[in-house]
Amino acid sequence: MRELTKAESESLFPTECHFKVICLDLIGIHKNLNKVLVDTGLQGVAFQPGLKSKAGKYISFEVSLQIETHDKMLEIDQAIRSVEGVKMLL
Repeated sequence: MRELTKAESESLFPTECHFKVICLDLIGIHKNLNKVLVDTGLQGVAFQPGLKSKAGKYISFEVSLQIETHDKMLEIDQAIRSVEGVKMLL
């Protein structure tokens, strides 16, 4: 499968994106994830906690966002991945 061109990528936006984050269950992780949303200019939305792993080491968080451009989606993606403790972003 080939990669989309910039124009093809942009034609898909605006769109609703669903982010699911799997991370270590660290103190402050929820606050840090929500700070990413504020820092990237997204107001009035927040990550919702999901399930914890059986041993309690990991926790998931989810958020659905209306994203205007492909570049904004990439900015948010990179910012979420940079949070300490994030192991996987879906």
